[in-house]
Amino acid sequence: MKCKVKTPEDALVYMADCTLATVSSMASKKSRSEYDFDRQISIAQTAIDWIVEMDVVYTGRVQQAISAGGAREWSKKFMPGPNTDKLYRAMYEV
Repeated sequence: MKCKVKTPEDALVYMADCTLATVSSMASKKSRSEYDFDRQISIAQTAIDWIVEMDVVYTGRVQQAISAGGAREWSKKFMPGPNTDKLYRAMYEV
């Protein structure tokens, strides 16, 4: 995706995608710093909000997070637990 960055809009989507990758990685850990996790979610959500406000074209993780209702809701599908698979299926009708 990095090679496709040609505009400021592309850069914003790329940075949002990278931050969401960090969020998904942190969400999958049983032990994580809640402060750092919340901070990454906040950064990702701010980027998502800007993308929507500026009507920027998006795909991938950004599209998934928007469809899920935001970065925090999207991150829940990566969290370990007995209902993780059930939640993922409900959100994405897999």
